[in-house]
Amino acid sequence: MRVVFMGNHTVGVRTLNALRQSCDVTGVIAHPEDAEDGVRYESVYDFAKGKGLTVERLQPTDEHFQAFVRQANPDLIWLTDYRYIIPKQTLEIPRHGTVNLHPSLLPKYRGRAPLNWAIIEGESRLGLTAHFVSEAIDAGDIIAQRSFELTPDEDVGNALEKLYPMYADIAAQVLDDFNRNVIKRTPQPSGDHKVYPKRRPEDGWIDWRESARNICNLVRGVARPYPGAFGFVGERRVTIWKCAVEERDSDASAGTIVDIGSDGSINIACGSGTLIAWDYSIDHAHELEVADRFELEHRTTMSVG
Repeated sequence: MRVVFMGNHTVGVRTLNALRQSCDVTGVIAHPEDAEDGVRYESVYDFAKGKGLTVERLQPTDEHFQAFVRQANPDLIWLTDYRYIIPKQTLEIPRHGTVNLHPSLLPKYRGRAPLNWAIIEGESRLGLTAHFVSEAIDAGDIIAQRSFELTPDEDVGNALEKLYPMYADIAAQVLDDFNRNVIKRTPQPSGDHKVYPKRRPEDGWIDWRESARNICNLVRGVARPYPGAFGFVGERRVTIWKCAVEERDSDASAGTIVDIGSDGSINIACGSGTLIAWDYSIDHAHELEVADRFELEHRTTMSVG
Protein backbone atom coordinates (compact mmCIF):
# COMPACT_ATOMS: atom_id res chain seq x y z
CA MET A 1 0.00 0.00 0.00
CA ARG A 2 1.24 3.48 -0.95
CA VAL A 3 0.85 6.06 1.82
CA VAL A 4 1.42 9.81 2.03
CA PHE A 5 2.08 10.83 5.61
CA MET A 6 1.40 14.31 6.99
CA GLY A 7 2.43 15.01 10.54
CA ASN A 8 4.34 16.75 13.26
CA HIS A 9 5.82 16.27 16.71
CA THR A 10 7.05 13.17 18.56
CA VAL A 11 3.76 11.37 17.89
CA GLY A 12 4.24 12.00 14.19
CA VAL A 13 7.70 10.44 14.25
CA ARG A 14 6.48 7.38 16.14
CA THR A 15 3.57 6.88 13.77
CA LEU A 16 5.67 7.38 10.64
CA ASN A 17 8.23 4.90 11.90
CA ALA A 18 5.49 2.30 12.39
CA LEU A 19 3.99 2.96 8.94
CA ARG A 20 7.25 2.68 7.05
CA GLN A 21 7.73 -0.85 8.37
CA SER A 22 4.47 -2.07 6.82
CA CYS A 23 3.80 0.06 3.74
CA ASP A 24 5.39 2.11 0.99
CA VAL A 25 5.60 5.70 2.28
CA THR A 26 5.72 7.59 -1.03
CA GLY A 27 5.76 11.09 0.43
CA VAL A 28 5.95 12.94 3.74
CA ILE A 29 4.61 16.42 4.45
CA ALA A 30 5.92 18.07 7.61
CA HIS A 31 4.93 21.36 9.24
CA PRO A 32 6.64 24.59 8.19
CA GLU A 33 9.84 25.39 10.09
CA ASP A 34 9.37 26.06 13.78
CA ALA A 35 11.89 26.91 16.50
CA GLU A 36 10.62 24.04 18.68
CA ASP A 37 10.82 21.42 15.90
CA GLY A 38 13.54 18.96 16.87
CA VAL A 39 14.15 20.80 20.15
CA ARG A 40 11.11 20.46 22.42
CA TYR A 41 9.81 17.54 20.38
CA GLU A 42 11.06 15.19 17.66
CA SER A 43 11.10 16.44 14.07
CA VAL A 44 9.11 14.59 11.40
CA TYR A 45 11.10 16.42 8.72
CA ASP A 46 14.49 15.41 10.14
CA PHE A 47 13.35 11.82 10.73
CA ALA A 48 12.03 11.45 7.18
CA LYS A 49 15.19 12.94 5.68
CA GLY A 50 17.31 10.58 7.78
CA LYS A 51 15.37 7.58 6.45
CA GLY A 52 15.67 8.68 2.83
CA LEU A 53 11.98 9.46 2.40
CA THR A 54 10.69 12.16 0.06
CA VAL A 55 9.71 14.99 2.39
CA GLU A 56 8.74 18.64 2.15
CA ARG A 57 7.53 21.26 4.60
CA LEU A 58 4.11 22.28 3.31
CA GLN A 59 0.68 23.48 4.35
CA PRO A 60 -2.46 23.10 2.22
CA THR A 61 -2.39 26.74 1.06
CA ASP A 62 1.01 26.24 -0.57
CA GLU A 63 0.85 26.07 -4.35
CA HIS A 64 2.88 22.86 -4.48
CA PHE A 65 0.81 20.98 -1.86
CA GLN A 66 -1.75 19.40 -4.19
CA ALA A 67 0.86 18.51 -6.82
CA PHE A 68 3.07 16.83 -4.20
CA VAL A 69 0.24 14.55 -3.08
CA ARG A 70 -0.83 13.67 -6.62
CA GLN A 71 2.72 12.86 -7.66
CA ALA A 72 3.08 10.52 -4.67
CA ASN A 73 -0.05 8.68 -5.92
CA PRO A 74 -1.19 7.38 -2.51
CA ASP A 75 -3.71 4.68 -1.78
CA LEU A 76 -4.09 6.27 1.66
CA ILE A 77 -3.28 9.58 3.31
CA TRP A 78 -2.33 9.35 6.99
CA LEU A 79 -2.37 12.30 9.41
CA THR A 80 -0.83 12.52 12.87
CA ASP A 81 -0.75 15.94 14.57
CA TYR A 82 -1.02 17.70 11.20
CA ARG A 83 -2.84 20.84 12.29
CA TYR A 84 -4.19 22.10 8.99
CA ILE A 85 -7.53 21.46 7.32
CA ILE A 86 -7.07 19.22 4.28
CA PRO A 87 -8.99 20.45 1.19
CA LYS A 88 -11.76 18.26 -0.16
CA GLN A 89 -9.98 17.81 -3.50
CA THR A 90 -6.98 16.36 -1.66
CA LEU A 91 -9.12 14.02 0.44
CA GLU A 92 -10.55 12.61 -2.80
CA ILE A 93 -7.14 11.54 -4.18
CA PRO A 94 -6.47 8.27 -2.29
CA ARG A 95 -8.78 5.34 -3.02
CA HIS A 96 -8.83 4.27 0.64
CA GLY A 97 -9.42 7.77 2.01
CA THR A 98 -7.59 9.65 4.76
CA VAL A 99 -6.96 8.46 8.31
CA ASN A 100 -6.19 10.66 11.31
CA LEU A 101 -5.00 9.83 14.82
CA HIS A 102 -6.75 12.07 17.35
CA PRO A 103 -5.75 11.98 21.06
CA SER A 104 -9.21 11.73 22.56
CA LEU A 105 -12.00 9.21 22.74
CA LEU A 106 -14.13 10.64 19.97
CA PRO A 107 -16.73 12.02 19.71
CA LYS A 108 -15.60 13.77 22.90
CA TYR A 109 -13.00 16.52 22.65
CA ARG A 110 -12.96 17.23 18.97
CA GLY A 111 -10.64 20.04 17.90
CA ARG A 112 -7.36 21.31 19.30
CA ALA A 113 -5.43 20.30 22.46
CA PRO A 114 -7.88 17.47 23.29
CA LEU A 115 -5.63 15.82 25.87
CA ASN A 116 -5.17 19.07 27.78
CA TRP A 117 -8.85 19.93 27.63
CA ALA A 118 -9.92 16.48 28.82
CA ILE A 119 -7.73 16.71 31.93
CA ILE A 120 -8.81 20.30 32.61
CA GLU A 121 -12.43 19.18 32.53
CA GLY A 122 -11.74 16.41 35.02
CA GLU A 123 -11.79 13.32 32.79
CA SER A 124 -10.10 10.19 34.15
CA ARG A 125 -10.48 7.97 31.06
CA LEU A 126 -8.47 9.26 28.13
CA GLY A 127 -7.36 7.76 24.86
CA LEU A 128 -6.53 7.76 21.16
CA THR A 129 -8.84 7.38 18.16
CA ALA A 130 -8.04 6.35 14.59
CA HIS A 131 -10.76 7.74 12.33
CA PHE A 132 -11.48 8.59 8.71
CA VAL A 133 -11.24 12.26 7.86
CA SER A 134 -14.37 14.01 6.68
CA GLU A 135 -15.08 17.66 5.94
CA ALA A 136 -16.33 18.24 9.50
CA ILE A 137 -13.64 18.51 12.19
CA ASP A 138 -12.80 15.13 13.78
CA ALA A 139 -16.24 13.82 12.84
CA GLY A 140 -15.38 10.96 10.48
CA ASP A 141 -16.08 7.26 11.03
CA ILE A 142 -14.11 5.63 13.85
CA ILE A 143 -11.77 2.79 12.94
CA ALA A 144 -10.20 1.89 16.30
CA GLN A 145 -9.67 3.32 19.79
CA ARG A 146 -7.28 2.81 22.68
CA SER A 147 -7.95 4.06 26.21
CA PHE A 148 -6.14 4.45 29.52
CA GLU A 149 -6.88 5.70 33.03
CA LEU A 150 -5.36 8.82 34.57
CA THR A 151 -5.44 9.03 38.37
CA PRO A 152 -6.07 12.33 40.23
CA ASP A 153 -2.41 12.58 41.22
CA GLU A 154 -1.21 12.24 37.61
CA ASP A 155 -0.95 15.08 35.09
CA VAL A 156 -0.57 15.64 31.36
CA GLY A 157 3.08 14.55 31.46
CA ASN A 158 2.02 11.17 32.82
CA ALA A 159 -0.76 11.02 30.23
CA LEU A 160 1.73 11.55 27.41
CA GLU A 161 3.91 8.71 28.70
CA LYS A 162 0.90 6.41 28.51
CA LEU A 163 -0.32 7.80 25.18
CA TYR A 164 2.88 7.85 23.10
CA PRO A 165 3.26 4.06 22.72
CA MET A 166 -0.34 3.80 21.55
CA TYR A 167 0.41 5.69 18.33
CA ALA A 168 2.67 3.02 16.88
CA ASP A 169 0.40 0.24 18.16
CA ILE A 170 -2.82 1.57 16.67
CA ALA A 171 -1.08 2.55 13.40
CA ALA A 172 0.22 -0.99 12.94
CA GLN A 173 -3.22 -2.48 13.64
CA VAL A 174 -5.10 -0.14 11.29
CA LEU A 175 -2.61 -0.61 8.46
CA ASP A 176 -2.81 -4.39 8.87
CA ASP A 177 -6.61 -4.17 8.69
CA PHE A 178 -6.33 -2.22 5.44
CA ASN A 179 -3.91 -4.78 3.99
CA ARG A 180 -6.25 -7.64 4.92
CA ASN A 181 -9.30 -5.70 3.67
CA VAL A 182 -11.06 -5.99 7.04
CA ILE A 183 -11.11 -2.30 7.95
CA LYS A 184 -14.03 -1.28 10.18
CA ARG A 185 -16.01 1.96 10.04
CA THR A 186 -18.21 3.00 12.94
CA PRO A 187 -20.10 6.28 12.41
CA GLN A 188 -19.78 8.71 15.29
CA PRO A 189 -22.95 9.37 17.28
CA SER A 190 -24.99 12.27 16.01
CA GLY A 191 -25.47 15.30 18.21
CA ASP A 192 -23.91 18.59 19.12
CA HIS A 193 -20.36 17.58 20.04
CA LYS A 194 -18.19 20.48 21.13
CA VAL A 195 -15.13 21.39 19.06
CA TYR A 196 -12.43 22.76 21.37
CA PRO A 197 -10.13 25.67 20.48
CA LYS A 198 -6.35 25.68 20.66
CA ARG A 199 -4.77 26.72 23.94
CA ARG A 200 -2.28 29.53 24.52
CA PRO A 201 0.18 29.97 27.42
CA GLU A 202 -1.96 32.77 28.86
CA ASP A 203 -4.91 30.35 29.07
CA GLY A 204 -3.12 28.81 32.04
CA TRP A 205 -4.15 31.78 34.19
CA ILE A 206 -5.68 30.71 37.51
CA ASP A 207 -8.85 32.41 38.68
CA TRP A 208 -8.76 31.80 42.45
CA ARG A 209 -12.53 32.28 42.60
CA GLU A 210 -12.87 28.85 40.98
CA SER A 211 -13.05 25.72 43.13
CA ALA A 212 -9.79 24.13 44.26
CA ARG A 213 -10.79 21.03 42.28
CA ASN A 214 -11.18 22.95 39.02
CA ILE A 215 -7.91 24.80 39.61
CA CYS A 216 -6.06 21.57 40.33
CA ASN A 217 -7.39 20.08 37.09
CA LEU A 218 -6.12 23.15 35.23
CA VAL A 219 -2.69 22.69 36.83
CA ARG A 220 -2.67 19.01 35.84
CA GLY A 221 -3.80 19.80 32.30
CA VAL A 222 -1.04 22.29 31.48
CA ALA A 223 1.82 20.88 33.58
CA ARG A 224 5.22 20.02 32.11
CA PRO A 225 6.03 19.81 29.23
CA TYR A 226 3.44 22.58 28.75
CA PRO A 227 3.86 26.17 30.04
CA GLY A 228 2.09 25.61 33.37
CA ALA A 229 -0.76 27.24 35.29
CA PHE A 230 -0.12 30.56 37.01
CA GLY A 231 -1.90 33.03 39.26
CA PHE A 232 -1.17 36.11 41.34
CA VAL A 233 -0.71 35.90 45.09
CA GLY A 234 -0.29 39.44 46.32
CA GLU A 235 2.20 41.11 44.00
CA ARG A 236 3.88 37.92 42.93
CA ARG A 237 3.15 35.58 40.07
CA VAL A 238 3.09 31.93 41.13
CA THR A 239 3.40 29.10 38.57
CA ILE A 240 2.16 25.81 39.97
CA TRP A 241 3.26 22.42 38.64
CA LYS A 242 2.02 19.95 41.27
CA CYS A 243 -0.87 20.34 43.70
CA ALA A 244 -3.59 18.63 45.66
CA VAL A 245 -7.04 19.60 46.90
CA GLU A 246 -8.25 20.09 50.44
CA GLU A 247 -12.02 20.33 50.39
CA ARG A 248 -12.20 22.31 53.64
CA ASP A 249 -13.05 25.96 52.99
CA SER A 250 -11.01 28.83 54.38
CA ASP A 251 -12.27 32.13 55.78
CA ALA A 252 -9.52 33.92 53.83
CA SER A 253 -10.15 35.65 50.52
CA ALA A 254 -9.59 33.61 47.38
CA GLY A 255 -5.98 33.81 46.27
CA THR A 256 -4.60 34.24 49.81
CA ILE A 257 -1.90 31.97 51.25
CA VAL A 258 -3.42 30.54 54.44
CA ASP A 259 -0.59 28.22 55.49
CA ILE A 260 2.97 27.25 54.65
CA GLY A 261 3.94 23.65 55.33
CA SER A 262 7.19 22.48 56.86
CA ASP A 263 8.06 21.04 53.45
CA GLY A 264 7.64 24.45 51.81
CA SER A 265 4.21 23.71 50.38
CA ILE A 266 1.71 26.57 50.28
CA ASN A 267 -2.02 26.37 50.95
CA ILE A 268 -4.02 28.88 48.92
CA ALA A 269 -7.66 29.73 49.54
CA CYS A 270 -9.95 29.25 46.54
CA GLY A 271 -13.59 29.94 45.74
CA SER A 272 -14.32 26.64 47.46
CA GLY A 273 -11.74 24.43 49.12
CA THR A 274 -8.01 25.02 49.43
CA LEU A 275 -5.23 24.28 46.95
CA ILE A 276 -2.04 22.72 48.33
CA ALA A 277 0.90 23.42 46.00
CA TRP A 278 4.28 21.79 46.60
CA ASP A 279 5.97 22.20 43.23
CA TYR A 280 5.84 25.85 42.24
CA SER A 281 7.92 28.88 41.32
CA ILE A 282 7.40 32.50 42.37
CA ASP A 283 8.26 35.54 40.26
CA HIS A 284 7.63 39.23 40.65
CA ALA A 285 4.30 40.20 39.07
CA HIS A 286 5.88 43.11 37.18
CA GLU A 287 7.25 40.60 34.67
CA LEU A 288 3.84 40.89 32.98
CA GLU A 289 2.81 44.08 31.30
CA VAL A 290 0.24 46.01 33.34
CA ALA A 291 -2.31 45.79 30.51
CA ASP A 292 -1.87 42.01 30.29
CA ARG A 293 -2.44 41.58 34.01
CA PHE A 294 -5.51 43.81 33.91
CA GLU A 295 -7.01 41.68 31.14
CA LEU A 296 -6.32 38.44 33.01
CA GLU A 297 -7.67 39.60 36.34
CA HIS A 298 -10.94 40.78 34.79
CA ARG A 299 -11.84 37.54 33.05
CA THR A 300 -14.59 35.63 34.81
CA THR A 301 -13.04 32.19 34.35
CA MET A 302 -10.29 30.45 32.41
CA SER A 303 -10.38 27.00 33.95
CA VAL A 304 -12.79 25.45 31.43
CA GLY A 305 -13.53 26.20 27.81
